[in-house]
Amino acid sequence: MVGKTHKKDSFLKDSSIYTSSAVISTAIAFLTLPVFTRYLSPNDYAIISLFAMFGNISSYLLSFGIQLASYRYYFEYKDNIQAYKLLNSSNLYFVLFIYFLGGVIIIFLAEWLSSFLFDEKLTVRLIRWSFLAGCLTYLFDYFTSILTAQKRATTFSIIIILKSFLSAVVSLYIIFKYSLTYLALIYGTILSLLIMNGCLVFLSLNVLVFRFSFSSLKKSLLFSYPTTPRQIIGLVHGSFDKIMLNKFTGLSSLGYYVFGAKFANILKIMTESMAKVWMPFFMERAHEEKENAKKSIIKRFYQMTFFFAICGLGIIYFSEEMIKLLTTKEFYPSMYLVPIFVYNYLFGLTGFISSNQLMYAEKLIYRLPTSIIAVFTNIFLNILLIPKYGAIGAVTASVITALITCIILLYFGQRSYPLPVGKWKLAGLFIIIMAFTIPIYPIMMLDINWIYKITIKVIIIVIFIMTGIKIGYVTQDDLTKLNFFRNKKNIITLN
Repeated sequence: MVGKTHKKDSFLKDSSIYTSSAVISTAIAFLTLPVFTRYLSPNDYAIISLFAMFGNISSYLLSFGIQLASYRYYFEYKDNIQAYKLLNSSNLYFVLFIYFLGGVIIIFLAEWLSSFLFDEKLTVRLIRWSFLAGCLTYLFDYFTSILTAQKRATTFSIIIILKSFLSAVVSLYIIFKYSLTYLALIYGTILSLLIMNGCLVFLSLNVLVFRFSFSSLKKSLLFSYPTTPRQIIGLVHGSFDKIMLNKFTGLSSLGYYVFGAKFANILKIMTESMAKVWMPFFMERAHEEKENAKKSIIKRFYQMTFFFAICGLGIIYFSEEMIKLLTTKEFYPSMYLVPIFVYNYLFGLTGFISSNQLMYAEKLIYRLPTSIIAVFTNIFLNILLIPKYGAIGAVTASVITALITCIILLYFGQRSYPLPVGKWKLAGLFIIIMAFTIPIYPIMMLDINWIYKITIKVIIIVIFIMTGIKIGYVTQDDLTKLNFFRNKKNIITLN
């Protein structure tokens, strides 16, 4: 209550820190776009996408999903830190050993992979560099996930910002100094990952030990192994569309697809930053095993979902202005893909509930049938739509697949750890969002002054917010609660 001793709401504080880091790192990426898009073409961005795709596929596949075990068991062992050190270190040494073996195999198979998968669009050298970048990315995610489990929000945020800044600076230096194009971004990414992983190892010494335990590794693998088939399926799901676009419509179409996703990724980055604080919040409330704790989870879920719905509509309506402001005419066609792409992440918001339900209940095996259905649906839709509609067909296939996936995952999540979600309330929210999205393409096609366009778009978003408040998805107090910090000691008031 206001007026009494104020209790610190770590959720609000940490979420603001994570969101700030996401905003700053995203700002760095977009502020450099006017430079990059004058030196790089859509084809260059397509090559970068294939490069990142192969590295992520190979590294995450070999990891056996063991990162999830290191994250999950922190909450179980945080009062027995020595046991956690042994488990975490065993997991890390296992991953490093597997990556060494995988690297040897990739060196010998690189020529075949370049020809068979990528029609030599990725050279042998790029295949090998791609695997290294993928491994470094996985290790970066591994260490930063532990920081989030420890609620070291400020440390995490500094690392994220430094990585984005360093990658941008190095890439720009290489472009200006050596007149390289896509290779500049690739080298900048690898160098920034090497430096930041070194920093993360130092910061994680409090949860590492020079010991190895087969029993701890076995415990982690038993927890994470159900994710391995899902990872394989998920990686096929995430790469099939790019491979098909490359083969059927060429690098240019893939470039528009990738660039449209880049702007929609603003929402993904924001949701992932919130997930860093949401997951510990969910786990701690779930361990309380009280009905009030479940209600607090759902209340917070709807607050976040509506907030991200506002952000998603903002991206949908202002993607036209962002692309025209930050890029050249060569990239303008991608603005028609952004609104569809955003729904891929809006539907994924249900994962805030379902993914954590499955993780808490240790029922990750339910992700397997979901992934199987998703990958076959996605492959079928891609085969059906890409040859005829190109990049728009690929985006549409992804969105339909995301909707089917979120429904199935929510069903399994409710079976594993029931929560008072309110399925019709949730469905109604997405119907309202879609209704407010319909006008965007007619508005894009209007040949009127840009000031009038922006005014129309702002009015529509304001009406959406008022509709959400009127129906009860969120309260006005939830949106205007700006008085969290009452004094110089950053004490947060609670209603």
